[in-house]
Amino acid sequence: MNARKLNLVIKIGTLALCGADGAPDAALLGKIVSEIAALKRLRHNVVLVTSGAVGSGRALNRRHGTLHKCDEVAARQIFASLGQTQLMALYQSLLAPHGFAAAQILLTKQDFLTRAHHKHMTHLFKALEKQPHIVPIVNENDSVTVDELMFTDNDELAGLLAAMINADRFIILSHIAGVYDRPPGSPGAKIIPLIDWQGKKGVPGEVKGKSAGGRGGMQSKLGVARKMAALGIRTHIAAAREENVIPRILAGAPLGTVIAPASGKKNSAVKRWLASEVSASPAAVTANACLADIIRDHHQAVSLLPVGLTSVKGEFGKGDLVRVTDEKGKPLALGVARYDAATLRRALGKKKQPVFIHYDQLHRMEAE
Repeated sequence: MNARKLNLVIKIGTLALCGADGAPDAALLGKIVSEIAALKRLRHNVVLVTSGAVGSGRALNRRHGTLHKCDEVAARQIFASLGQTQLMALYQSLLAPHGFAAAQILLTKQDFLTRAHHKHMTHLFKALEKQPHIVPIVNENDSVTVDELMFTDNDELAGLLAAMINADRFIILSHIAGVYDRPPGSPGAKIIPLIDWQGKKGVPGEVKGKSAGGRGGMQSKLGVARKMAALGIRTHIAAAREENVIPRILAGAPLGTVIAPASGKKNSAVKRWLASEVSASPAAVTANACLADIIRDHHQAVSLLPVGLTSVKGEFGKGDLVRVTDEKGKPLALGVARYDAATLRRALGKKKQPVFIHYDQLHRMEAE
């Protein structure tokens, strides 16, 4: 295993950690916790992103009765609030014999949409990194998140955290053994050992399907892994139930699928935040045709001025994340607003106005 200290984000999914009744598999989690404890003793920084709260809450509630006068959204919120306590109690009980404590962190997408919130989170995780006896355990706050505030799944949440802490490795522990070259179970299906988007090696065709009991699937995992690759972060996808799965991955064993990082320099904290593409922000500005062409030209730096903008959608404040689209609504970039929506509306199309998004705080989307 690598002798230098590593920043690691490990994500375990719903189907990987839950049993047939929807409750967490204590034996499996005990194995994962033991592997994480060993990493912590070697002074590696480990952040665990866990699913399973909704399933755990549903299983717990089933033992006590049924929900009354409750729609589907409220039921999910209730199950999450019931299950989160159960899930964290289990993690605490599994970590305690190893001499570690679990720190619960519940997040929503809103926490990533403003630079101020992002900085507060970064401050917390930097502080936790200095605590050798604490393991941060992160989950989406499903008891309060609905609609646009929801992550696509915990793969997205884990990817955002990996970008935030500038992770060396991002490990996704799944119920399947890796990325297959065709649907798993079909004749001749094989795991792709290495995917390199930059080198165009091993890139799979369209991957369909969604995890039953979860919100994601392999397509979601690959989407997040591709963003991590662009940030220089190596991603691994492997089966959670493999023996010694985490130390074997870190030792370089041929296990599951590796998504290679793109070569290039490390990004600043602001650039990592932008490049992680939290594109669900409702706030957006429209660039005119001339500005859109300049943004698409990745060879020249560009700051956005109101003279090149034609419309504003939604509300935002100084320091918030804003999407930039062309006149057809196609996404061009993400950037940090230097002033609020009301001020920009008054300045739209006018010359000699202050820069709205500086080039250092603008991330241009890669063409598909």
